[in-house]
Amino acid sequence: MLMIGHRGAMGCAPENTLLSIHKAIELGADWVEIDVHCVADKLLVIHDETVDRTTNGRGKLIDYSFEELRALDAGLGQRIPILQEVLEVTVGKVGLNIELKGLGTGKVLTSLLKKTPETYKNKMLVSSFLMPELEQVVRLNQHVKIGVLAGNNINESIAWATKLKAFSIHLRLQKVTPKWVDRAHDLGLKVYVYTVNKVVQIRRMKELGVDGVFSDYPNRLTS
Repeated sequence: MLMIGHRGAMGCAPENTLLSIHKAIELGADWVEIDVHCVADKLLVIHDETVDRTTNGRGKLIDYSFEELRALDAGLGQRIPILQEVLEVTVGKVGLNIELKGLGTGKVLTSLLKKTPETYKNKMLVSSFLMPELEQVVRLNQHVKIGVLAGNNINESIAWATKLKAFSIHLRLQKVTPKWVDRAHDLGLKVYVYTVNKVVQIRRMKELGVDGVFSDYPNRLTS
């Protein structure tokens, strides 16, 4: 079962920062998950549509210029990274799950991937709750693995995963049952579960046969 560092290792360092990603690698994560929004045709690594929770700024991303966002403190003196910086840190070390958080991210990502060496794409997974963004990625780049993030309607998410020929489906911890795991596996989908932080929960997911868990504490798989 894969241990996927959630927003790096957000339980140990400021989320979605290079420090958090380095920490996840240090703690033995197999993969790292990050979130991206599109700002000035660049992919900025941040979860929210606002900067209030994760930086020393206030307001919406759209109210800032790219340069202003990059000048913010994302915790412990860290800056909000761009995707290219994360690729440099993770290549050859861990897999990278890029979650598309905003409109237009799929198109910008596919444009970036056209200029990205294959080495960077060998262990890359693109996921989202936003099916139009995943459709864009599939349409423009057939070689990238796709992960469908499932909300409350798992049947609908499985239908989308089948339509998009996805690699994986990502289930909320509270929604995981043997039925859903078996059904996804029968369809050839990997099952990754978010967000799993307690050791007892991690063990339970392993018993259910899930393929990977997202955790804020990537070292807990070995606890």
